[in-house]
Amino acid sequence: MNAAELVTQQDLAYLVETRRAIHRHPELGFDLDNTVSIVCNGLKEAGIEPILTYGRCSVAAYIGPADAKLTVGIRADMDALPVEEKTGLPYASQIPGRMHACGHDAHTAILLTVARVLKRHEHALACRVKLLFQPSEECEVSGAKMMVDNGAADDVDFLLCTHCENTIEAGMIGIHPGRYMAACDPITITFHGRTAHAALAEQGIDALQMAVRAYTGMKDLVPKLCGDEVYVFSIGSLRAGEVHNVVPDLAVMKVSFRYYNDAMRETVRSRCMELCRAVASEIGGSVEFDWQMSAPALYNDEALTESFRRSIEAVMPGTICQMPMRKSTEDFAWFLRKKPGMIFRIGTRNEALGCTALAHRNDFRIDESGLANAVRAFVQFMLDQPR
Repeated sequence: MNAAELVTQQDLAYLVETRRAIHRHPELGFDLDNTVSIVCNGLKEAGIEPILTYGRCSVAAYIGPADAKLTVGIRADMDALPVEEKTGLPYASQIPGRMHACGHDAHTAILLTVARVLKRHEHALACRVKLLFQPSEECEVSGAKMMVDNGAADDVDFLLCTHCENTIEAGMIGIHPGRYMAACDPITITFHGRTAHAALAEQGIDALQMAVRAYTGMKDLVPKLCGDEVYVFSIGSLRAGEVHNVVPDLAVMKVSFRYYNDAMRETVRSRCMELCRAVASEIGGSVEFDWQMSAPALYNDEALTESFRRSIEAVMPGTICQMPMRKSTEDFAWFLRKKPGMIFRIGTRNEALGCTALAHRNDFRIDESGLANAVRAFVQFMLDQPR
């Protein structure tokens, strides 16, 4: 069966209408009640029963034979960003300070449209398809990890997802087998000292001095530890003190550490902590760490990616392109720590329509015509799964 023939103009109209409805009412993190309502209503209209057991504002559902030997998960993220929209679109965000600036509205609409098409042709499916609508991809607390911890991936054999991409032309499908996206550790390091009058600084314990020494020390240390590995260690914030004449007793440093090698991460973590403790102790203070992993590195299963490529090229020749490695993160990687899978990019760039801004910008807009090929790709790949 050819997905290009199965996805109708009515399906594509529904895709755009649903995406715009979600775009008008962006929601953040785990507070997605309106979006979840749209998803649940869309599934029920297609004759699919939603499942709400995998955590706050998550939705799942099944299509296909319950006794199938293979179950494939398809995930879509649903949350927006705390960004003031500046696109001027007629369906722009109606909520001040919030915007779907990363395409999650499109991802959700794509999966709902895929659900409609697959349900209509359920008799042709050899596999079971598990739809996974995820909250909180943009936040430090990962909705993907929550769903995985609650068992959402336990009964699937592998998983797929897609992401809008304004670096490739609308309708192109970008793939990258193997190591693809970085892990991310958002780090907060808090130094504690003791206040004193600036004229009697020797009676205080200067937390800012600790932080400055630690900053310089880590900037020298981390490149030596990482060697030729690809990484980012960016100290983006350092806050201490309020006035000019008081020794600060608190300094808070925020760091973004991105990497692909877990063993290297452990070395950097232990050595940086050791350095910060030594600096704090020498000056007479103390230090606390909040060092978490918001998302692991994302690895696209090579055999699965090649199978996906063959499936799509057979019905949409010339649409596949190769993507470079990225230092950005994607919490879909939590699913891929549980089961194999892959993410592909759907091209939404159209210079003539002004769809060129990259994700997370307040003027981010996409060529919606490109989304059709994401629907076709998912449908085709599901139909091509063997009995």
